Amino acid sequence: MTPSAPAIELRSTGRNFGTRVALQPLDLAVAPGEVFGLLGPNGSGKTTTLRILATLIRPTIGSASVLGHDVVAEAMEVRRVIGVMPEKPSLYERLTIRDNLSFWADAHAVPRVDDAIARALEFVGLGGRANERVGELSKGWRQRVSLARAIVHQPKVLLLDEPSSGLDPSAATAMERMIRELVAGGSTVLMNTHRLAEAERLCDRVAILRHGTLLELGTPRQLRNRLLGGVVRVELAAPPDTRLQHAVESLPGVAGVDWTGNGLLCRVEDAGRDTPRLVSGLVGGGAQILSVVQAGDLEEAYLELMARTETAVLEAAA
Repeated sequence: MTPSAPAIELRSTGRNFGTRVALQPLDLAVAPGEVFGLLGPNGSGKTTTLRILATLIRPTIGSASVLGHDVVAEAMEVRRVIGVMPEKPSLYERLTIRDNLSFWADAHAVPRVDDAIARALEFVGLGGRANERVGELSKGWRQRVSLARAIVHQPKVLLLDEPSSGLDPSAATAMERMIRELVAGGSTVLMNTHRLAEAERLCDRVAILRHGTLLELGTPRQLRNRLLGGVVRVELAAPPDTRLQHAVESLPGVAGVDWTGNGLLCRVEDAGRDTPRLVSGLVGGGAQILSVVQAGDLEEAYLELMARTETAVLEAAA
């Protein structure tokens, strides 16, 4: 694998179950060190994609690879370099945390198993609980054991299926922190999630699927721009005067401005390009800026896309 090669690649990868199409041919490349999110309603093909990459099922058409290893022809090599965290942990509940990880470490021929287990448990905050039975743990702690199991052999690629599913806000925040730390340490992450706010905070890019078809692909900001339009909300320390208003409305890329007391709602052609111009224009006009945020979020963009898709389906059926 060359330094510029994708860590994960799907090439027209599709999967049928009998006559049911679970995943339409999908082309996707995830860069090394990237956090990539798969979003979509139940039955959209997210878990099917992860199962193909985890070598649990074969693609019906196309091919896929992880770190340059084909998931069909080199399945064992793929299994050595990935860590998988399923939505349902499937842990051995009658065994201790240590025994669960020991079984997995032995399967991966991990050297110095005790050190590897201690390192993984310390990372997930379970360093002092190795001898507790898994069946006696809460949902949040079981998720931590599942993550520890996925990383005990120090894989370069992590496949996470709903890692925060069923967790309370505190436990979900801890899970996000651990994922960030894994990426900072050099891991690549592909994750499914129904938590749109989580995806916006964590993911470098996301793909939105529905009925096994790719609908949108890009950064959360790009999706917000495409689906909601570039709208920026600015809060000022004081009401703007007429001169400042005129200066802002004359800026390149500004399509329209709604002035709201001590702030403004500005529609721009390209939020990434035009927001710095807007800020510079405001500061140059003497304004004191308290905050600048892009209006709307990934969840709103997702719901807008789902609504558009549903409308298109109904119109096609009419």
